[in-house]
Amino acid sequence: MSPPQSTAEDTSVANAMILGEMRGQLRELVHSQNNLSAKFDGLSREVITLTALATDMVDMKLRLKTLEEKGQQQTGAANLIGWVLRNWPGIIGFILLVGLLLRTEGKL
Repeated sequence: MSPPQSTAEDTSVANAMILGEMRGQLRELVHSQNNLSAKFDGLSREVITLTALATDMVDMKLRLKTLEEKGQQQTGAANLIGWVLRNWPGIIGFILLVGLLLRTEGKL
């Protein structure tokens, strides 16, 4: 009867080893899941940060466009003033000519 006891003990030892191995694997799975959870939390924070950054970028683009438009208006006004200053004799002559023509036609 000795052999059946030894077989039962061997089976019990084998079952204990398998159970220990399964516990270790389960512990590794839990650890891996915790690591993945931490990574997903980090990614969520990154996405939230990037969303705020994208909103800031849109706002900055709008401000830049407004500044560019104002700069173009100022450049246009400066160019007009420069043209008038360079051509003032011709402009005054043209206005006088138009006035003279209107006077000779009797419309002034």
